[in-house]
Amino acid sequence: MNNMNRRRFLNTSAALSCAALLGSSSCTISPQANIDSHSTTLFAEATTQANNPLRSNPETEPITNIVQAAHHFLDGLNDTQREKATYGFTSEERFRWHWTTLNRFPRNGLALREMNEEQKLRALMLLRSSLSQIGAEKVLNIMSLEFDLSSDPELYFVTIFGNPSTVRPWGWRWEGHHQSQHFTIVGNSLHSTPFFLGAWPTKSRSGVRPMLREEDAALELINSLGGEALETARFERRTLMHHVTQNQARVVPLDPVGLLYRDMSHQQQALVEEIIQTYLETQIEPIAQSSITRIHEAGLDSIRFGWAGNVESSKPQYYRLQGKTFLLEFDNSRDGGTHIHSVWRDFERDFGLHRL
Repeated sequence: MNNMNRRRFLNTSAALSCAALLGSSSCTISPQANIDSHSTTLFAEATTQANNPLRSNPETEPITNIVQAAHHFLDGLNDTQREKATYGFTSEERFRWHWTTLNRFPRNGLALREMNEEQKLRALMLLRSSLSQIGAEKVLNIMSLEFDLSSDPELYFVTIFGNPSTVRPWGWRWEGHHQSQHFTIVGNSLHSTPFFLGAWPTKSRSGVRPMLREEDAALELINSLGGEALETARFERRTLMHHVTQNQARVVPLDPVGLLYRDMSHQQQALVEEIIQTYLETQIEPIAQSSITRIHEAGLDSIRFGWAGNVESSKPQYYRLQGKTFLLEFDNSRDGGTHIHSVWRDFERDFGLHRL
Protein backbone atom coordinates (compact mmCIF):
# COMPACT_ATOMS: atom_id res chain seq x y z
CA MET A 1 0.00 0.00 0.00
CA ASN A 2 1.44 3.41 -0.86
CA ASN A 3 1.82 6.05 1.80
CA MET A 4 0.35 8.92 -0.21
CA ASN A 5 -3.37 9.51 0.08
CA ARG A 6 -5.56 10.68 -2.80
CA ARG A 7 -5.91 14.27 -1.67
CA ARG A 8 -2.19 14.70 -1.12
CA PHE A 9 -1.49 13.28 -4.57
CA LEU A 10 -3.99 15.59 -6.24
CA ASN A 11 -2.70 18.54 -4.24
CA THR A 12 0.85 17.75 -5.28
CA SER A 13 -0.21 17.19 -8.89
CA ALA A 14 -1.97 20.54 -8.88
CA ALA A 15 0.91 22.44 -7.35
CA LEU A 16 3.43 20.80 -9.64
CA SER A 17 1.31 20.67 -12.77
CA CYS A 18 -0.76 23.79 -13.30
CA ALA A 19 2.02 25.70 -14.97
CA ALA A 20 4.14 22.70 -15.86
CA LEU A 21 1.42 20.73 -17.62
CA LEU A 22 -0.77 23.51 -18.88
CA GLY A 23 2.05 25.80 -19.91
CA SER A 24 1.24 29.07 -18.16
CA SER A 25 1.73 30.69 -14.80
CA SER A 26 -1.93 31.76 -14.90
CA CYS A 27 -3.43 28.60 -16.34
CA THR A 28 -6.92 27.22 -16.00
CA ILE A 29 -8.59 23.88 -16.73
CA SER A 30 -11.11 24.01 -19.55
CA PRO A 31 -14.73 23.25 -18.58
CA GLN A 32 -14.72 20.39 -21.08
CA ALA A 33 -11.70 18.68 -19.47
CA ASN A 34 -12.50 15.16 -18.29
CA ILE A 35 -10.75 15.49 -14.96
CA ASP A 36 -11.54 14.67 -11.34
CA SER A 37 -13.51 17.50 -9.67
CA HIS A 38 -11.18 17.51 -6.67
CA SER A 39 -8.25 17.83 -9.05
CA THR A 40 -9.97 20.69 -10.88
CA THR A 41 -10.34 22.61 -7.63
CA LEU A 42 -6.77 21.97 -6.65
CA PHE A 43 -5.47 23.01 -10.05
CA ALA A 44 -7.30 26.31 -9.57
CA GLU A 45 -5.81 26.74 -6.09
CA ALA A 46 -2.34 26.18 -7.51
CA THR A 47 -2.45 28.77 -10.29
CA THR A 48 -0.32 31.22 -8.35
CA GLN A 49 1.93 28.61 -6.73
CA ALA A 50 3.54 26.85 -9.69
CA ASN A 51 6.37 28.65 -11.47
CA ASN A 52 7.35 27.56 -14.96
CA PRO A 53 10.69 28.97 -16.11
CA LEU A 54 10.27 27.44 -19.57
CA ARG A 55 8.71 30.12 -21.70
CA SER A 56 8.57 28.57 -25.16
CA ASN A 57 5.19 27.39 -26.42
CA PRO A 58 4.88 23.57 -26.44
CA GLU A 59 2.43 23.76 -29.33
CA THR A 60 4.50 25.96 -31.68
CA GLU A 61 8.13 25.44 -30.60
CA PRO A 62 8.08 21.75 -29.66
CA ILE A 63 11.67 20.69 -30.17
CA THR A 64 13.23 23.75 -28.57
CA ASN A 65 10.92 23.38 -25.59
CA ILE A 66 11.51 19.64 -25.17
CA VAL A 67 15.31 20.03 -25.34
CA GLN A 68 15.18 22.89 -22.85
CA ALA A 69 12.86 20.96 -20.51
CA ALA A 70 15.05 17.85 -20.68
CA HIS A 71 18.16 19.81 -19.68
CA HIS A 72 16.19 21.54 -16.95
CA PHE A 73 15.17 18.14 -15.60
CA LEU A 74 18.67 16.66 -15.77
CA ASP A 75 20.27 19.73 -14.20
CA GLY A 76 18.07 19.27 -11.13
CA LEU A 77 19.28 15.73 -10.42
CA ASN A 78 22.22 14.63 -8.32
CA ASP A 79 24.89 12.40 -9.85
CA THR A 80 23.32 9.17 -8.62
CA GLN A 81 19.88 10.12 -9.92
CA ARG A 82 21.28 11.30 -13.25
CA GLU A 83 23.11 8.03 -13.77
CA LYS A 84 19.91 6.12 -13.06
CA ALA A 85 17.82 8.29 -15.38
CA THR A 86 20.08 8.23 -18.44
CA TYR A 87 21.08 5.70 -21.10
CA GLY A 88 22.92 5.97 -24.38
CA PHE A 89 20.74 6.71 -27.39
CA THR A 90 21.73 3.42 -29.04
CA SER A 91 20.99 1.37 -25.92
CA GLU A 92 18.59 -1.55 -26.35
CA GLU A 93 16.81 -0.15 -23.30
CA ARG A 94 15.14 2.37 -25.63
CA PHE A 95 13.15 -0.47 -27.19
CA ARG A 96 12.38 -2.26 -23.91
CA TRP A 97 8.96 -1.08 -22.86
CA HIS A 98 5.76 -2.20 -21.20
CA TRP A 99 2.50 -1.01 -19.68
CA THR A 100 2.07 -3.43 -16.81
CA THR A 101 2.81 -2.97 -13.11
CA LEU A 102 6.33 -2.64 -11.75
CA ASN A 103 6.31 -6.03 -10.04
CA ARG A 104 5.55 -7.75 -13.35
CA PHE A 105 7.98 -5.71 -15.46
CA PRO A 106 10.79 -3.88 -13.60
CA ARG A 107 11.46 -0.40 -15.01
CA ASN A 108 14.73 1.39 -15.64
CA GLY A 109 14.92 5.13 -15.20
CA LEU A 110 14.04 7.47 -12.34
CA ALA A 111 10.62 7.23 -10.69
CA LEU A 112 8.63 10.20 -9.41
CA ARG A 113 8.76 8.41 -6.05
CA GLU A 114 12.56 8.95 -6.03
CA MET A 115 12.35 12.69 -6.72
CA ASN A 116 11.89 15.69 -4.47
CA GLU A 117 9.12 18.19 -5.21
CA GLU A 118 11.25 20.43 -7.42
CA GLN A 119 12.47 17.45 -9.42
CA LYS A 120 8.91 16.22 -9.89
CA LEU A 121 7.95 19.65 -11.17
CA ARG A 122 10.78 19.50 -13.70
CA ALA A 123 9.77 15.98 -14.77
CA LEU A 124 6.19 17.18 -15.33
CA MET A 125 7.47 20.18 -17.27
CA LEU A 126 9.28 17.75 -19.57
CA LEU A 127 6.10 15.73 -19.96
CA ARG A 128 4.01 18.83 -20.68
CA SER A 129 6.53 20.00 -23.27
CA SER A 130 6.04 16.71 -25.11
CA LEU A 131 2.23 16.35 -25.01
CA SER A 132 -0.82 18.47 -25.76
CA GLN A 133 -2.92 19.85 -22.91
CA ILE A 134 -5.46 17.10 -23.59
CA GLY A 135 -2.69 14.52 -23.43
CA ALA A 136 -1.33 15.92 -20.17
CA GLU A 137 -4.77 15.85 -18.56
CA LYS A 138 -5.31 12.26 -19.72
CA VAL A 139 -1.96 11.22 -18.23
CA LEU A 140 -2.89 12.66 -14.82
CA ASN A 141 -6.32 11.02 -14.89
CA ILE A 142 -4.80 7.63 -15.71
CA MET A 143 -2.28 8.08 -12.90
CA SER A 144 -5.07 8.90 -10.45
CA LEU A 145 -6.73 5.53 -11.16
CA GLU A 146 -3.94 3.93 -9.15
CA PHE A 147 -5.85 4.98 -6.02
CA ASP A 148 -8.78 2.79 -7.05
CA LEU A 149 -6.29 -0.09 -7.16
CA SER A 150 -4.63 0.86 -3.84
CA SER A 151 -1.40 1.33 -5.80
CA ASP A 152 1.29 4.00 -5.81
CA PRO A 153 0.58 6.81 -8.32
CA GLU A 154 4.22 7.91 -8.25
CA LEU A 155 5.67 4.78 -9.84
CA TYR A 156 6.04 6.50 -13.20
CA PHE A 157 9.53 6.66 -14.64
CA VAL A 158 11.49 9.20 -16.68
CA THR A 159 14.30 7.81 -18.83
CA ILE A 160 16.53 9.94 -21.07
CA PHE A 161 18.36 8.39 -24.04
CA GLY A 162 21.38 10.32 -25.25
CA ASN A 163 22.14 14.00 -24.73
CA PRO A 164 19.21 16.36 -25.35
CA SER A 165 20.12 18.33 -28.46
CA THR A 166 18.72 19.99 -31.55
CA VAL A 167 21.57 18.47 -33.57
CA ARG A 168 22.25 14.88 -32.45
CA PRO A 169 19.55 12.21 -32.09
CA TRP A 170 18.20 11.62 -28.59
CA GLY A 171 14.95 10.62 -26.94
CA TRP A 172 13.10 10.09 -23.72
CA ARG A 173 10.38 7.90 -22.25
CA TRP A 174 7.58 8.34 -19.72
CA GLU A 175 6.34 5.00 -18.43
CA GLY A 176 4.39 3.28 -15.68
CA HIS A 177 1.16 1.37 -15.20
CA HIS A 178 -1.02 1.80 -18.31
CA GLN A 179 1.27 4.41 -19.85
CA SER A 180 4.23 4.25 -22.17
CA GLN A 181 5.08 7.39 -24.09
CA HIS A 182 8.13 7.50 -26.37
CA PHE A 183 9.68 10.66 -27.83
CA THR A 184 12.52 10.64 -30.37
CA ILE A 185 14.15 13.86 -31.58
CA VAL A 186 16.36 13.82 -34.66
CA GLY A 187 17.47 17.33 -35.60
CA ASN A 188 14.33 19.33 -36.31
CA SER A 189 11.99 16.34 -36.32
CA LEU A 190 10.03 14.85 -33.42
CA HIS A 191 8.44 11.40 -33.37
CA SER A 192 6.14 10.22 -30.56
CA THR A 193 5.23 6.63 -31.36
CA PRO A 194 4.62 4.07 -30.14
CA PHE A 195 2.36 5.35 -27.40
CA PHE A 196 0.30 3.23 -25.04
CA LEU A 197 -2.71 4.36 -23.01
CA GLY A 198 -4.75 2.17 -20.68
CA ALA A 199 -7.25 2.43 -17.86
CA TRP A 200 -8.28 0.17 -15.00
CA PRO A 201 -10.91 0.68 -13.87
CA THR A 202 -12.40 2.33 -16.94
CA LYS A 203 -14.42 4.53 -14.58
CA SER A 204 -13.05 5.75 -11.25
CA ARG A 205 -15.02 5.75 -8.03
CA SER A 206 -15.44 9.50 -8.48
CA GLY A 207 -16.89 8.99 -11.97
CA VAL A 208 -13.91 9.95 -14.17
CA ARG A 209 -13.49 8.03 -17.44
CA PRO A 210 -10.04 8.91 -18.83
CA MET A 211 -10.69 7.01 -22.08
CA LEU A 212 -14.36 7.82 -22.61
CA ARG A 213 -14.54 8.43 -26.38
CA GLU A 214 -11.86 5.87 -27.20
CA GLU A 215 -14.33 3.32 -25.85
CA ASP A 216 -17.75 4.82 -26.58
CA ALA A 217 -17.18 6.00 -30.15
CA ALA A 218 -16.15 2.47 -31.16
CA LEU A 219 -19.20 0.99 -29.43
CA GLU A 220 -21.41 3.46 -31.29
CA LEU A 221 -19.75 2.46 -34.54
CA ILE A 222 -20.09 -1.31 -34.13
CA ASN A 223 -23.71 -0.96 -32.98
CA SER A 224 -24.57 1.21 -35.98
CA LEU A 225 -23.71 -1.66 -38.32
CA GLY A 226 -26.07 -4.39 -39.43
CA GLY A 227 -26.32 -7.29 -41.84
CA GLU A 228 -23.31 -7.98 -44.02
CA ALA A 229 -21.45 -4.89 -42.78
CA LEU A 230 -21.63 -6.12 -39.19
CA GLU A 231 -20.51 -9.61 -40.19
CA THR A 232 -17.53 -8.14 -42.03
CA ALA A 233 -16.51 -5.86 -39.17
CA ARG A 234 -16.93 -8.48 -36.44
CA PHE A 235 -14.17 -10.88 -37.41
CA GLU A 236 -14.33 -12.86 -34.13
CA ARG A 237 -17.31 -13.60 -31.87
CA ARG A 238 -15.07 -13.85 -28.83
CA THR A 239 -12.65 -11.16 -27.75
CA LEU A 240 -8.93 -11.67 -28.39
CA MET A 241 -8.02 -11.22 -24.68
CA HIS A 242 -5.00 -9.04 -25.56
CA HIS A 243 -3.71 -6.66 -28.20
CA VAL A 244 -1.85 -8.58 -30.87
CA THR A 245 1.37 -6.56 -31.16
CA GLN A 246 2.08 -6.51 -27.41
CA ASN A 247 5.37 -4.64 -26.72
CA GLN A 248 7.19 -5.43 -29.96
CA ALA A 249 9.89 -2.96 -30.98
CA ARG A 250 8.77 -3.00 -34.62
CA VAL A 251 5.39 -4.00 -36.04
CA VAL A 252 4.06 -4.83 -39.48
CA PRO A 253 0.46 -4.64 -40.69
CA LEU A 254 -1.84 -7.26 -39.19
CA ASP A 255 -4.25 -9.39 -41.20
CA PRO A 256 -6.60 -7.09 -43.16
CA VAL A 257 -9.78 -7.91 -41.26
CA GLY A 258 -12.82 -5.72 -40.72
CA LEU A 259 -15.00 -3.28 -42.61
CA LEU A 260 -13.42 -0.79 -45.00
CA TYR A 261 -13.94 2.92 -44.40
CA ARG A 262 -15.20 3.32 -47.97
CA ASP A 263 -18.02 0.86 -47.27
CA MET A 264 -19.37 2.87 -44.32
CA SER A 265 -22.01 5.59 -44.14
CA HIS A 266 -20.94 9.19 -43.58
CA GLN A 267 -21.97 8.94 -39.93
CA GLN A 268 -19.93 5.78 -39.46
CA GLN A 269 -16.93 7.33 -41.21
CA ALA A 270 -17.19 10.29 -38.85
CA LEU A 271 -16.90 7.92 -35.87
CA VAL A 272 -13.75 6.36 -37.36
CA GLU A 273 -12.27 9.83 -37.75
CA GLU A 274 -13.30 10.74 -34.20
CA ILE A 275 -11.46 7.72 -32.78
CA ILE A 276 -8.33 8.63 -34.72
CA GLN A 277 -8.60 12.26 -33.62
CA THR A 278 -9.16 11.28 -29.99
CA TYR A 279 -5.86 9.38 -29.91
CA LEU A 280 -3.81 11.83 -31.91
CA GLU A 281 -5.03 14.92 -30.05
CA THR A 282 -3.04 13.71 -27.02
CA GLN A 283 0.09 14.61 -29.00
CA ILE A 284 1.34 18.15 -29.57
CA GLU A 285 -0.29 19.81 -32.56
CA PRO A 286 2.56 19.51 -35.11
CA ILE A 287 2.84 15.77 -34.46
CA ALA A 288 -0.90 15.20 -34.49
CA GLN A 289 -1.32 17.18 -37.71
CA SER A 290 1.58 15.39 -39.41
CA SER A 291 0.07 12.00 -38.55
CA ILE A 292 -3.40 13.02 -39.75
CA THR A 293 -1.94 14.38 -43.00
CA ARG A 294 -0.09 11.11 -43.65
CA ILE A 295 -3.26 9.10 -42.94
CA HIS A 296 -5.25 11.21 -45.42
CA GLU A 297 -2.51 11.07 -48.05
CA ALA A 298 -2.35 7.27 -47.71
CA GLY A 299 -6.13 7.16 -48.19
CA LEU A 300 -8.94 6.96 -45.66
CA ASP A 301 -10.75 4.45 -47.86
CA SER A 302 -8.18 1.77 -47.07
CA ILE A 303 -8.69 1.96 -43.28
CA ARG A 304 -10.35 -1.12 -41.79
CA PHE A 305 -12.37 -1.32 -38.58
CA GLY A 306 -12.31 -4.78 -37.02
CA TRP A 307 -14.16 -5.95 -33.91
CA ALA A 308 -13.93 -9.07 -31.73
CA GLY A 309 -16.15 -9.94 -28.80
CA ASN A 310 -19.26 -8.51 -27.18
CA VAL A 311 -20.87 -5.38 -28.64
CA GLU A 312 -22.33 -4.15 -25.33
CA SER A 313 -20.77 -1.59 -23.01
CA SER A 314 -18.62 -2.92 -20.15
CA LYS A 315 -18.32 -6.35 -21.75
CA PRO A 316 -15.12 -8.06 -22.98
CA GLN A 317 -14.23 -6.71 -26.42
CA TYR A 318 -11.39 -5.77 -28.77
CA TYR A 319 -11.21 -3.53 -31.81
CA ARG A 320 -8.60 -2.22 -34.16
CA LEU A 321 -8.24 0.43 -36.82
CA GLN A 322 -5.59 -0.20 -39.43
CA GLY A 323 -4.54 1.97 -42.33
CA LYS A 324 -1.53 2.01 -44.61
CA THR A 325 0.58 4.00 -42.13
CA PHE A 326 -0.77 3.10 -38.70
CA LEU A 327 -2.32 0.53 -36.40
CA LEU A 328 -4.52 1.27 -33.40
CA GLU A 329 -5.34 -1.66 -31.13
CA PHE A 330 -7.85 -1.34 -28.29
CA ASP A 331 -8.40 -4.28 -25.95
CA ASN A 332 -10.98 -4.22 -23.15
CA SER A 333 -11.13 -7.94 -22.42
CA ARG A 334 -10.05 -8.15 -18.78
CA ASP A 335 -12.07 -7.78 -15.62
CA GLY A 336 -15.41 -8.01 -17.32
CA GLY A 337 -14.71 -5.28 -19.86
CA THR A 338 -13.46 -2.67 -17.36
CA HIS A 339 -9.72 -2.84 -18.12
CA ILE A 340 -8.43 -1.07 -21.25
CA HIS A 341 -5.14 -1.60 -23.02
CA SER A 342 -4.56 0.40 -26.20
CA VAL A 343 -1.57 1.20 -28.37
CA TRP A 344 -0.92 3.38 -31.41
CA ARG A 345 1.79 2.14 -33.78
CA ASP A 346 3.32 3.73 -36.87
CA PHE A 347 4.66 1.15 -39.31
CA GLU A 348 7.42 3.45 -40.56
CA ARG A 349 8.11 6.00 -37.83
CA ASP A 350 8.04 4.18 -34.47
CA PHE A 351 11.06 5.24 -32.41
CA GLY A 352 12.05 7.58 -35.26
CA LEU A 353 13.81 4.69 -36.98
CA HIS A 354 13.10 6.05 -40.46
CA ARG A 355 15.38 9.00 -39.66
CA LEU A 356 18.26 7.01 -38.22
